[in-house]
Amino acid sequence: MGKRVLFGLFDLIIILVGIVFVMLAVGGFSASYFHPAQHMELQWMGLLLPLILFVNFLLLIYWIVRKRVWFFLPLSAIVLNIPYLSAVYRIPFRKIEPTGLELNIATYNIQRITGNLFETSSEIAYFMETEKIDMLCLQEFPAVEDAQLKQFEEIFDFLPYYCIHSSVPGSMQVALFSRYPIIQSRQIEFPGESNHTAMWADIVVENDTIRIINNHLQTTNLNQHKIKLEDNVEQSVFRFNRLREMLYANAVMRSDQADIISEFIDTSPFPLIVCGDFNDTPASYTYRKIKGDLEDSFCTAGKGYGYTYRYLKKLYRIDYLLYSGSYFRATSYHSPNLEYSDHKPVIVKLDFNTKPLSQEEQIQR
Repeated sequence: MGKRVLFGLFDLIIILVGIVFVMLAVGGFSASYFHPAQHMELQWMGLLLPLILFVNFLLLIYWIVRKRVWFFLPLSAIVLNIPYLSAVYRIPFRKIEPTGLELNIATYNIQRITGNLFETSSEIAYFMETEKIDMLCLQEFPAVEDAQLKQFEEIFDFLPYYCIHSSVPGSMQVALFSRYPIIQSRQIEFPGESNHTAMWADIVVENDTIRIINNHLQTTNLNQHKIKLEDNVEQSVFRFNRLREMLYANAVMRSDQADIISEFIDTSPFPLIVCGDFNDTPASYTYRKIKGDLEDSFCTAGKGYGYTYRYLKKLYRIDYLLYSGSYFRATSYHSPNLEYSDHKPVIVKLDFNTKPLSQEEQIQR
């Protein structure tokens, strides 16, 4: 068999691989538009989108080097997913200067505070105080007794107002600590047996009221159920089936929770900040449903590759801070790599204008 035939056969294989990965990229793009109960296979593609687009990028380089028209296949896959790429990688174009009151807000899944409870809490509080945080939204806040709660009040004394909510007593909680007065707060009820929860709180800032929604949506448990290299074939098949069933159930539950949050967002009478651990990527139904018309602080003020989950090869951004674009504008975004949790905190400075801006004014900002 001659070299020309071998090259032709190799090119045919690469073309077929390219077609498959274009289809996978289309599926990943479509994932955010379908509830997992309708098309769970799309959620898999959305979850694997970083890998899918990386393969398409390699194929693009290959066909460009070969000077063949087949480069349009991977290029079309990449162009189609520009919205996703822009939500995970940002090039800062200009420094954004505040024009109104600047609020410094942090959201952090603290993984129930591993290690020494109050020693770790004190270290987290010290870090947040040095960052001059005005409002701190915590997920997986540990269930503590009244005496222990008093100690938390002392640790976070620079944020004197707080509220804590949980779905089930003794389960994972969401908490909000604020420099500004909290006038009311409520838990957002989720259906089913999930021990995850969300809450809203109305906060008075300079004679104006804003609403914060702090979310901890259903987890994937992906890292806890990964297939191990030492597993035999039977164990691997069993783990894979368990993983598939678990991902489906959790994705459906999480998307149902996103529907509830979305409806709540639509009825808010106040400027909104929506943050927390969504446990889903920018390619997901969960992200698109909650984001709606809100602005993503990373897309406005972030830079570089954005990830907030410290495991799974640091591929995934699953913690967010969204806001009403007519009232707020992100002027700074950073996510320091603290070692207190499997998540990184998200810290955002928001420029707050008490009067809503028109779309033209928002663009000019």
